[in-house]
Amino acid sequence: MEKLAVIGLKSEKDKLLHELMDIGMVEITDQGSLLEDEKWSAIAERDGDEEKIAGLEASVGRVEQALELVQKYSSAKEPMIFTRKAMKKSDFSKVIKDPDEIEAKVNDLNALGEKVHSLNDKLNRNNSDIAALTPWKDYDLPLDLTGTDRVRFDLGMVPAASDVAKLKESCADGTDGAVTLIGSDKDLSYLTVMSLDEDHDQVMDKLKEFGFTPVQFTGRPGTPAENIEKLTKENAEAEREIAETEKLIAEYDKYRNELECYHDQLAMDAEREKIQTYMLKTGKAFDFEGWVPSKCKDKVNKLLEDNHCIYEYREVEDDEHPPVMLKDTAFATPFTAIVDLYSRPDYHGFDPTNILAVFYAMFFGIMMSDAGYGLVIALGCFIILKKYPVEGMMQRMLKTFFWSGVFTIFWGAMFGGWFGDLIPTLVKQFTGKTITIAPIWFNPLDDPTKLLIFALILGVIHLYIGMGIDIYMKFKRGQVMDAICDDVVWMIIVLGAVIWLAGGSYAPALVTPAKYITIAAAIFVLVTGGRDKKGIGKITGGIGAIYNGVTGNLSDILSYARLLALGLATGVIATVINLLAAMVGKGVVGVILMAVILVIGHVFNIAINALGAYVHSSRLQYIEFFGRFYEDGGEPFAPFDRNTKYVRLTDD
Repeated sequence: MEKLAVIGLKSEKDKLLHELMDIGMVEITDQGSLLEDEKWSAIAERDGDEEKIAGLEASVGRVEQALELVQKYSSAKEPMIFTRKAMKKSDFSKVIKDPDEIEAKVNDLNALGEKVHSLNDKLNRNNSDIAALTPWKDYDLPLDLTGTDRVRFDLGMVPAASDVAKLKESCADGTDGAVTLIGSDKDLSYLTVMSLDEDHDQVMDKLKEFGFTPVQFTGRPGTPAENIEKLTKENAEAEREIAETEKLIAEYDKYRNELECYHDQLAMDAEREKIQTYMLKTGKAFDFEGWVPSKCKDKVNKLLEDNHCIYEYREVEDDEHPPVMLKDTAFATPFTAIVDLYSRPDYHGFDPTNILAVFYAMFFGIMMSDAGYGLVIALGCFIILKKYPVEGMMQRMLKTFFWSGVFTIFWGAMFGGWFGDLIPTLVKQFTGKTITIAPIWFNPLDDPTKLLIFALILGVIHLYIGMGIDIYMKFKRGQVMDAICDDVVWMIIVLGAVIWLAGGSYAPALVTPAKYITIAAAIFVLVTGGRDKKGIGKITGGIGAIYNGVTGNLSDILSYARLLALGLATGVIATVINLLAAMVGKGVVGVILMAVILVIGHVFNIAINALGAYVHSSRLQYIEFFGRFYEDGGEPFAPFDRNTKYVRLTDD
């Protein structure tokens, strides 16, 4: 990255911003902090129009709402995977040539959507009222009739557990109060109460002793049954209107392309307005700064010169943290998705993607350990990538799983796994013959110790590469002593300890030299481990360095045993599935059941073990490998670009 500073004429600004957005090579940074300097604040101010931005964002929201309505009610089949449509700029301009007409469609759609919303609210209210009135359907007096000149009518409820007969007696005792049970359910009993005016308060007091709760239906003339009938008719009419309105909304599907293009145009307009708030302006000029990848300078320079701008570049300063754009091989680039799930490397750090890609795919393949499963994964990802023009993180993840599937095919063939032992099982089931598919290397189920040793060797190599990167970065920064004490010596100790403790069967002549080299290296760590401390801290620091180094390296190396565990799990589960399928017998029914068991079982095994391989391969990178050298915290390079949602614009 290089820092770009630009000054230009306001008359050229709109054209420049359109072209900068088209090429997408400059990340414009906020210049607002310059206004804290009195010299700047005296001659310049922030650019941009906040009111215009708010208006554009509101318009984007309204178009988005209209599109959601079309998608919701349209009968058109939605794609399994959403992707942006590729469209030439000239075709895009033709589609949105009459924005007022499209805006009218947006307004009509949102009005129809509001109508559906209003009618649904009415349905909900009516259904609530019907539910409230239903217990009173046998009450044959108008709901708005609260009494006569001398008699009061009250409606209410008591808990179902209340003794209604006793309640009636209580109200009739000493007063002219008559209680009638209208209906009941498992929770409540529904009552009508008639009482003389002069006895009303006394009757209510007695009713409260039984948990009586008054009920009022204001604004409801007519009996409950009449009101229920009226509300039911209103609901039927509302449902009819909703169906008609939804049909009208669905007809707008033919304008979906217009609406999507209009949405993206408004979004780009809003983005151009927002980016101006990062810029400064005077009466006739504007100023901005930004980050540009070095390889893009020529194209950016030509654009700036064509728009009569003055500009200059400078190198990144040591205390700056510019955005990070990873530059990797074609094979490794998809694996930046794995790096990004952790964190981008710091700009001044090391990009491990090229190394991570090889080890990630290798570990994934060993954990899956079945060529048939690898074929399914690779073929599935390949078909999706060919059929759908996916972009961004999804594209990178699919390519990551494609390559992981390819490596799984390789390791599955090395270990002899083809959907477990499916082919030998089927041959024996239907022909009675016994065949075997020999592994190119060995079968982990027969010799798990061999796979464990191989996994640990791979782990040591992986860790050594991480330590090598750390040595390189420290030498580059002049931290030579740290590189020797923290990395080189421990590489010697680990290798020496392995030869000393396990080399007797392979290289007995090296055991004694390895022993003394390991002891000497350990003494060196003991002496230098507290080099940054004083007094007794030098001794305790050395002891701590020995303890932490031994436990840390040992636990890290043993972590790679998960390659064995997951590899065996895949093979064992696959074998069990095949065994279960073979147990259902022959014949038509047996073949059908066998097919069902095999398909469901192997799909489940692929899914659960692919998830495990993904998680544990990532863990070996994030914890063991990155823990040796990785400096995270980098921010992804985010250029001022056409970040459209529905349309991917291409040059004519």
